[in-house]
Amino acid sequence: MRKIITMTLLVLLTTLPAGAQATKKDKGSGQLNERVSDFWKKTKKSIDKVGERIENEINSESSGLRRISGKYYMNIYDSNLYKGNDGESMRALCLKEFSEKYPHVKVRSCVIPQEDWQTETVETNKEVTGYAQTLYCYILGKDGNEGYINAKFVFERQKKVGEPYINTQVKWPLWIRTDVMTNEVFERLVTGK
Repeated sequence: MRKIITMTLLVLLTTLPAGAQATKKDKGSGQLNERVSDFWKKTKKSIDKVGERIENEINSESSGLRRISGKYYMNIYDSNLYKGNDGESMRALCLKEFSEKYPHVKVRSCVIPQEDWQTETVETNKEVTGYAQTLYCYILGKDGNEGYINAKFVFERQKKVGEPYINTQVKWPLWIRTDVMTNEVFERLVTGK
């Protein structure tokens, strides 16, 4: 998330000086408040376009999302592949949070679609200092007859070399995304059309 914010600020800072340059037309006649207002409108439009491009890049299909009718949605998962001893308790934690937020939604599936934790090596000064692991849980719920809710949770843990894993989040699990979709969008996600 920090990378996204840093990248956004960098793009905005590089865009603003170019938009702030006054042309002869900008220095023309008219009251100062009108010229300032026009300048801010142009700058805001430029910033909005940059923000839209950044959002599209983040939500691109290469990030595991699918675009339907101009909006990005997570894939639908209904097969639980994780067989770890802690899987049932982790799914129960996600279900508890989901049910508290959406008490009237009927849960259709709660799965961890990974066979095992995704492990990354942590290095400091080109030396391995530890490992970070990630596991995702997805809950699909039916919202009456109108549509569906697809929620994504993440479990993260880390360990230093030679030590046991510890949970790295303040919240275990962390709810990171929710897609609310119509029946039509759900069908397109399921059928791939």
